[in-house]
Amino acid sequence: MSRTDLRKYIELVVEKRLREADVTDGKAEWGSDKHVEDLKNRIEDLIKWRDKQRKGTEARANYARLVTRLRAELKSAMRQALKNRQPAVDELEDE
Repeated sequence: MSRTDLRKYIELVVEKRLREADVTDGKAEWGSDKHVEDLKNRIEDLIKWRDKQRKGTEARANYARLVTRLRAELKSAMRQALKNRQPAVDELEDE
């Protein structure tokens, strides 16, 4: 195996690990239906907990920051899900 091939292989392995996401019951591919659904459930739970806190408290602010962060992650995951669903240009050219 040449050095270039080895480098490409390592990059693919690292990229695959970066595209994995931790979900409630293990791991899932970033942007998968399982990942998106898990994010939606987590956001919903955090909103419930946030709303139980009094306005102006540090606890409520912390929950609000978490919700904002997860919403950004959800947006990114949904963009990835759209990319995954669109057929690749190379696949269309092969047909």
